[in-house]
Amino acid sequence: MKHIVLGSALALLTLPALANQFDSLYQVEQQTKQTEAAAQAERVRQAAAERAREDARIAADRRQRAAAQQAAQQKALEQRKSQELEHKRVQTREEGYEDELRALELEERRLALQAKRARTARANDYIDAELRDSAARTDVIQSEADSARNVTSGTKSLLEDAGKAEVNRSSRLFGE
Repeated sequence: MKHIVLGSALALLTLPALANQFDSLYQVEQQTKQTEAAAQAERVRQAAAERAREDARIAADRRQRAAAQQAAQQKALEQRKSQELEHKRVQTREEGYEDELRALELEERRLALQAKRARTARANDYIDAELRDSAARTDVIQSEADSARNVTSGTKSLLEDAGKAEVNRSSRLFGE
C-alpha cells in the first residue's frame, strides 16, 4: 500500500509538472495548428488571388477578342458599304449612259422623221433636183462619149492622112 500511496503522492506532485508540460505541448500544438491554419489561409488567399488574376486575364482576353471581332465586323461592314456605294455609283453611271444613248436614239429618230416630213413636203423640189442631177449625169456621160468619139475619129483621120501621106511619099520616091 505504501507503494500506492507513494505512487499517488508522486502522481499528485508530478501532475502539475506534467500539466505544465502538457500545457506547453498543447500550446505548441495550438501554435503549430494556428501557423498551419495561417499558412493554409495564406495559400487559399494566394490561390484565390491567382484565380482572380487568371479570371481577370481571361476576361481581358475575352474583351480584347470581342473588341477585335467587333473591329473586324465594323471593317467588314464599312467595306460592304463602300462596295455597295461603288456598285450604286457604277450602276447610276451606266444608267445615265444608257439614258443618254436612248435620248440620242430618240433625237436621231426625230431628226430622221423631220427630214422625211421635209422631204415629203418638198417632194417636187427633191424630184426636180434629182431630175436635174440625173440630167447632168446624162450630159456628162454624153459629153464623155462624144469626146471619146471625136478622139477616135480624129485618130482615124490622122491615121488615114498619115497613110495617104506615106503612100504619096513612097510613090514619089519610087515613081519619079
